[in-house]
Amino acid sequence: MLIRPARSLAAALVFAGVALVAVALVGVAAAATDLQILCSDGAHVRLDGADAGTCREVEEGRFLRDLAPGEHVVEVAVPGRDFQRFEIELDEAVPGRLDARDTGTREEATGSLYLQCIPQHCTVRLSGIDIEIDQDDLRLKEVPAGRYALRFQGTKKTLEAVVFVKEGKPAGVRADFLAGHAGIISAAEIPSLDDTGWHLAQTLEATLREKQMWDQFNAELQRMEALRNGQPVDPPR
Repeated sequence: MLIRPARSLAAALVFAGVALVAVALVGVAAAATDLQILCSDGAHVRLDGADAGTCREVEEGRFLRDLAPGEHVVEVAVPGRDFQRFEIELDEAVPGRLDARDTGTREEATGSLYLQCIPQHCTVRLSGIDIEIDQDDLRLKEVPAGRYALRFQGTKKTLEAVVFVKEGKPAGVRADFLAGHAGIISAAEIPSLDDTGWHLAQTLEATLREKQMWDQFNAELQRMEALRNGQPVDPPR
């Protein structure tokens, strides 16, 4: 009769110990921290090899929540560039912070791009923006090295081509609407970089920025004209 309470007490102590261990393990498993990645708007982020979203100006880059403390690998790439790797260690008590804003700013990772239409006038979609080619050709400097999908739009036809811009080298594409074909042209057909036309050429960034400004200006003119005519318009963005 006196042994049973002792066994009950021992069992209770065992169960209590198991419960404490379980609580401790749950606490360890629940430990998490956050990471603020400072990066350029539009840059892609990978965490430990998995896609982790896109950097946005409203987030000052990319904010990742509920990450496990410890060592991680963060990779960041701006469009048209290779991923740059960062090894970090996150602390459970203090949120992490990684400054990757200079990712992809190396000047050596650029080339030149030569575009031509036959007949001369056409539009090419490059990096999501339509650019008119109304002269003999379009020459762009400081084009980030990488793969570009181009869409040429003529009066009635659309031609597509893919070009790879390599570091320090010119790449060229010709859209021949008469033949119905767009493709890479040889280096011998691309004017030498010493040619005067290259000295007058803009960088890709400046060309895209200028086109965006013109598009915004024309959109505002159309909006004002619609208002004068009493037509409904959307508010300016």
